[in-house]
Amino acid sequence: MSTPKFTDEPGQESRFRHLFNSIQDAVVELEMIDGEPIVRSVNPAFEDVFGYAPGDIRGESLNEFIVPDEYEDEAADLDSRTSDGKYNDAVLTRATADGEREFLYRGVPYEQGGSRYAFAVYSDITDQKQREAELERKNQQLDEFASILTHDLRNPINIAEGYLDQLKEPENEECIELIEQAHDRIKEIIDDTLTLTKEAQAVEEVEAISITKLAESGWELVETNGSELRVVDEFDLVCDSDRLSRLVENLFRNAIDHNEEPVTVRVGTHDTMATATRTGGAEKTAFYIADDGRGIPKSQRDQVFELGETSSREGTGLGLPIVERIADAHGWDVQIAESVGGGAKFIFTNVEIR
Repeated sequence: MSTPKFTDEPGQESRFRHLFNSIQDAVVELEMIDGEPIVRSVNPAFEDVFGYAPGDIRGESLNEFIVPDEYEDEAADLDSRTSDGKYNDAVLTRATADGEREFLYRGVPYEQGGSRYAFAVYSDITDQKQREAELERKNQQLDEFASILTHDLRNPINIAEGYLDQLKEPENEECIELIEQAHDRIKEIIDDTLTLTKEAQAVEEVEAISITKLAESGWELVETNGSELRVVDEFDLVCDSDRLSRLVENLFRNAIDHNEEPVTVRVGTHDTMATATRTGGAEKTAFYIADDGRGIPKSQRDQVFELGETSSREGTGLGLPIVERIADAHGWDVQIAESVGGGAKFIFTNVEIR
């Protein structure tokens, strides 16, 4: 690809300068002289990020001001490409007014009057990189935690159950039954905790799935005890179908287990603030799962997603935290409201509905 050449067209210079000065990324205009990037001008964002006013560095080599010593060879390679008229695109570490930060760098060379120039654009991605590193660290911790649960806790339980089988005598039957129930309880907690660690990882592959299909499949996996499912609205939800199956199953089980009487569970779209479309309709960006049971008091709604919070003696307290993790992994928000029947209504927003 040939190096672009700038021509002076009426108004072009003023339009360019307006763009140059208003763009939020740090931009510096360079002239390549003997392989060195000599500063000709910088925009206000460059001054804010790197701490150098135009008069401080004009006519000087950019590398002397922003390239840390350990990255000099890297900078020289990029300068060589620019001198040859080649476009550059890289993630770089550069010295700024606030210390070293990471940037997405794009170098765009051009010719003018027989000389080689370039625009160097620096987009600060430090915070994004830090978030990615923190997420990776947390995922690694979760994997280690899951490994501990799987090996360090499951194995002793399996051994203990083996000994229990050898001790089974009529006179020990009641005690052994209580021990077995305790083991089942521990295994249930382990299973739910492992699920919790897996659901925290971001969703990568999604597809449009019928909410009716998801809801009916999840309903078949719980003991309904006379409760009823009603899908109020038919729609396709863009999601990880396996994780959404676990989400609806957990909410169905939560509705049934926390109410003494049978409940009616409803699934449908939720009206958020109307978003105008070309057809004049409203775009649905939320759905809900609600029941007509006893509901969740306002004073407790902020706590139900915390680990270990449960009003059921048989529950692990991890069902709703799992729901929240699945929503977070999709980039959704979840909030609790009161349903029309006075029960609990879980509303999921920022979703994609078709």
